[in-house]
Amino acid sequence: MPVSRLSLLRSAVSAAVVLIGAQGVARAADYPTGPVASAPLGKIEDWYLTIGGAARAVPEYPGSSDYTFSPKLILGLSKASSLNSFRSVDDNPSIALFDTGRFRIGAVGKLDWGRDEDDSSRLNGMGNVDTSFEAGAFTEWYPMDWLRLRGELRYGMGGFSGLMGDLAADVIIPYQSWRLAVGPRLSFAGSGYMEAYYGVTPMQSLSSRLVGASLPVYQAGGGIDSYGATAQLTKNFGNGFEAGVFGTYARLVGDAADSPVTQNANQFIGGVSLSYTFNIGKSWW
Repeated sequence: MPVSRLSLLRSAVSAAVVLIGAQGVARAADYPTGPVASAPLGKIEDWYLTIGGAARAVPEYPGSSDYTFSPKLILGLSKASSLNSFRSVDDNPSIALFDTGRFRIGAVGKLDWGRDEDDSSRLNGMGNVDTSFEAGAFTEWYPMDWLRLRGELRYGMGGFSGLMGDLAADVIIPYQSWRLAVGPRLSFAGSGYMEAYYGVTPMQSLSSRLVGASLPVYQAGGGIDSYGATAQLTKNFGNGFEAGVFGTYARLVGDAADSPVTQNANQFIGGVSLSYTFNIGKSWW
């Protein structure tokens, strides 16, 4: 059931204070001041798996003015030399296939859970958008120790078909076992995604009129669909545990903002995260 944005964000922040305040769990380890240098040439490194999750307050659907709780998987695979490199809570699960410490290229994936017609009365007659899997590549670059630039390009298959892309920049401020990061975000969506989430076909328009929603026919084209910013504060407890609190603001633009399906162009996400990293040994590949 939709709940107010204020109560959801208040609950998320309260949970984060309790979680991060429990500092007696383990001895904290200091964050590095920048990207970790790559291992010496020829050295076979251990690999580390990071698993965890985030509890988030998110819009009921893209463009909604109502909010709900939603989980998100945290999953990453890193070499020992990159173990303490910065990872943003809105990074999608990825693995670096080429890593110099300051520059990385690798594979990335994302699961889009789709949209249900029952999410809002605004969607009556629109039908569901099925779950989609997005696969592609990412690249990261540290032009300075305190600045990370990241880009992702993915192709979605399932509820929609087409390209998706994200650009991010993060200013990183470490202090002992704490790390603050904040930076802008820009999102690109192909016509397949835009039509699935923001378009209204003639049949959908007719169906919506029959059930009282009365949505006009609308064709949504590909392009930049949102811009915004993400801020996060994380605490390294040591022994592999890390917890954090985060918030994201996104402003829908273009066809996404103008769609009759969109209730509010201002979109917020807030929540808490917890992850655990452990050694899985030498690589076999």
